[in-house]
Amino acid sequence: MEAEWERTRAETTKILSELQAPLPDAAGNNALPKGWYATGARPEDYEFGIDTQVFHSGQASAFIQARPAAREFASLAQWFKADAYRGKRMRLSAMLKTTDVANWAGLWLRVDDALHNVLEFDNTMDSRSLSGTQSWSRRDIVLDVPAEGATIYLGLILTGEGRVWCDGMIFEEVGLDTPVTRNVGKLLDHPENLDFGSGTG
Repeated sequence: MEAEWERTRAETTKILSELQAPLPDAAGNNALPKGWYATGARPEDYEFGIDTQVFHSGQASAFIQARPAAREFASLAQWFKADAYRGKRMRLSAMLKTTDVANWAGLWLRVDDALHNVLEFDNTMDSRSLSGTQSWSRRDIVLDVPAEGATIYLGLILTGEGRVWCDGMIFEEVGLDTPVTRNVGKLLDHPENLDFGSGTG
C-alpha cells in the first residue's frame, strides 16, 4: 500500500510539475471562477464551477466534479509572478469538503524559475488528503520561495470519482517558526549504512 501511494504521488507530482497554464477554457467549461483555469491530466473528464448553495464562509465556493468514468485527475489552478514573495515562507490554506471521492482531493503549490524548472513543490497527497465524504476541514501547504523563483502555481485537485469544494483559500507569508510541509520529515540528517553492513529493512 505504501509503495502504491509513493508511486501515485510521484506520478501526480511529475504531471503537476510539468503543467503550463493553458487557455482559460481548456476543459471546455464556461463556468470557471474568474482568474482560474482548468488543467490536469484529464480536465475534460471533470466539471468546474462556483457553488452558491454549498460554502464554508462568504457567499460561494469553487468545486471540481468528476464526470462519469473520469480518468486520472484535474485541477482548478492559477499562476502569478513570484516577485513579491521571493525569500519568504508562504502558506497556502483552504477549507475543503468532499462527497464520494474515490481516490483523493487536496491542494498543491509549486514555484518555478524563469526557465520553468521546478524549484519547490508540494501537494497534500499524504495524511492531509481527503477522500470519501467529509465535512469542511482545513488543509495547508508551506513552502519557501527561493530568490530565483519566477512563477508560483497553486490549485485544487481531484483524482477520480466524486466532488470537492474549496472555500476561504488564503496565500500568506508565515514566520520561519512555521515548518515547511514538503516531506522534510522523511529526510535523514546524514547518510546511513554506506558499507551495507546493517542488514535490510
